[in-house]
Amino acid sequence: LNAAPRRAPRQHVRFLPTPAPGGGGAVELVPTMVPVLADHPLVRGPRFRRLKIGVGHRLDMKSSGVFVLGIGHGNKLLTDLYNCHLTKVYTVGGLFGKATEDFSDTGKLIEKTTFDHITREKLERILAVIQGTNHKALLMYSNIDMKTQEAYELAVRGLIRPMDKSPPIITAV
Repeated sequence: LNAAPRRAPRQHVRFLPTPAPGGGGAVELVPTMVPVLADHPLVRGPRFRRLKIGVGHRLDMKSSGVFVLGIGHGNKLLTDLYNCHLTKVYTVGGLFGKATEDFSDTGKLIEKTTFDHITREKLERILAVIQGTNHKALLMYSNIDMKTQEAYELAVRGLIRPMDKSPPIITAV
């Protein structure tokens, strides 16, 4: 940040003596705009001496999204942001019939097979089971009494989320 271009120094009016047009050693004062020397980089020094920067969360190598940084007093807000327990949304893609050594799309292909035995109905049934078990886990980690009106209203609006450390919970597929 200190290497970034600086704004131009402020200007102020100074009355500088100049020889009078008539000569004869007479001097007159002429108003002139000059830079304020207190704004000069050699006088002022670096703009940022101690700058605290905090990271809100870490993005994985193959992920994209908002990378939150706290600068200066904004570091105090990172804790509040973490305590909000915001949910994260991931879009996952897959390819049936191929297996790689590191389970990624860029890994070395180790196995290839047919996948015509997989039907949409079977896949939707398995995803519904996964989503149902994760909803039960979500209710368990949310620390909300499920017999209250507040819990019902939060559930209707889809605002129930884990309040403590929890394993990854799938809320929608």
